[in-house]
Amino acid sequence: MKPLYILVEGQTEEVFVKDMVRPHLLEHAIFDVTPIKISTKAGFKGGFVKYEYLKNDANRLLKQRNDTVISTFVDYFRIPNDIPDYGNCLQIHNIDDRIKCLESSIANDIGNERFLPYIQKYEFESVLFSSNTGFENYYGVNVSKRTNEIIERYSNPEDINDNSATSPSNRLKQIVPQYNKVLTGNILALDIGIERILEKCPRFRDWVTKIINLVNN
Repeated sequence: MKPLYILVEGQTEEVFVKDMVRPHLLEHAIFDVTPIKISTKAGFKGGFVKYEYLKNDANRLLKQRNDTVISTFVDYFRIPNDIPDYGNCLQIHNIDDRIKCLESSIANDIGNERFLPYIQKYEFESVLFSSNTGFENYYGVNVSKRTNEIIERYSNPEDINDNSATSPSNRLKQIVPQYNKVLTGNILALDIGIERILEKCPRFRDWVTKIINLVNN
């Protein structure tokens, strides 16, 4: 049985992988799934602040066993600029192609077929706009009316854009100032359910499909 490690930015993504992604992968006979927060400096974990830290973790885990599969679950929003070929990738106008360029640059730099980099477009909170269910259940009618306006505007929640005012998390904070990613992000996601997220978020769905194929082949 191949172990799968997913390098994540922080506690929210760690819990999301444990509570949402891992049960789905279990249905595809992938039983050993472990999210790991990226190591930063000695004694600290969490945050995608330097590509070097992610690379160190990936290489360390790949060396543990010759069948270990490694992936990542990190945000494009505020992605570090020390990724190989970062400058050239950012010149690509189409955002999906730009993210693919960054993922390919990381994959080429690590240089291992058991490593599958994934960058979330644009950030974790995009999946929360896959359905209004979470907002309705947790925050009630006043909030859910405003979040529904955003959901109806974007058929693909991954297209909700990424500047300091309009990123998914900042839109949510404007509506719900008390929104706390760690405390409530995964409660909202659980209300939505993984199947709805996979249905509405094509890049995320493609990543999960690639994991299943890589681990099971």
